[in-house]
Amino acid sequence: MRPRKPRYLELADDLRAQIGRGDFPGADQFPTESVLCARYGVSRFTVREALRTLQTEGLIQRKRGSGTVIQPAAARGGALHQPLSNVGEILQYARDTRVTFERFGTVALPRTLADQIDHPASGNWPRFRGLRLGRDADRPIAFTEAYIHPDLADAADAIDASEPTLFRQIERLSGAKIAQVTQDIQAVAATAEIAKALGVPRRSPCLRILRCYVDTGGRVIEISASHHPGDRFAYSMHIEVER
Repeated sequence: MRPRKPRYLELADDLRAQIGRGDFPGADQFPTESVLCARYGVSRFTVREALRTLQTEGLIQRKRGSGTVIQPAAARGGALHQPLSNVGEILQYARDTRVTFERFGTVALPRTLADQIDHPASGNWPRFRGLRLGRDADRPIAFTEAYIHPDLADAADAIDASEPTLFRQIERLSGAKIAQVTQDIQAVAATAEIAKALGVPRRSPCLRILRCYVDTGGRVIEISASHHPGDRFAYSMHIEVER
């Protein structure tokens, strides 16, 4: 059984989502430590560790004598700060954003993509594309191109393009069970097509996240490549220190 995430990280996740949604109407109206302790039923130590995490990510600033303030978007680069280090956080990211996928035919996996994954990539793969936006924002934070394994073409045909994730639908429709997600992150320059979709200049910096969703039989059931504008997205990872 996977160990439960520390309480301060759960609290940080919840506060991060609220900041992203704009739940706090003013930069200076972030709850005090005492209010957070009472609201969440946690210790002051837990609250301080959660706030320290958010401050490290650039979302808040803590000043002695004046409390905690939310950093304006300009101060934190206008970026969505998102932890994506496990499947639960990927699902939370999907819930905190909005996307509509479109089916773009059935194609052979592009050679540049096939060369980067350590799995068989033959056959024709159902392809989907989607533009992901923040829940309350109009500027795209990701352009995603996803490929479904040829064996699961029937499931791909039944996908609801309005749902926020594809891999959960593939599991439900095909009976496959995801056992592992591999994730590669790379800084790349936006191609003309990606630049147009994201509304950024051609060759501007992007963060590309390549994911392979592997089932219990070792088969890759989905491959997705998401390009994020460099000034609108920041990847966060929490690393536990083992003693």
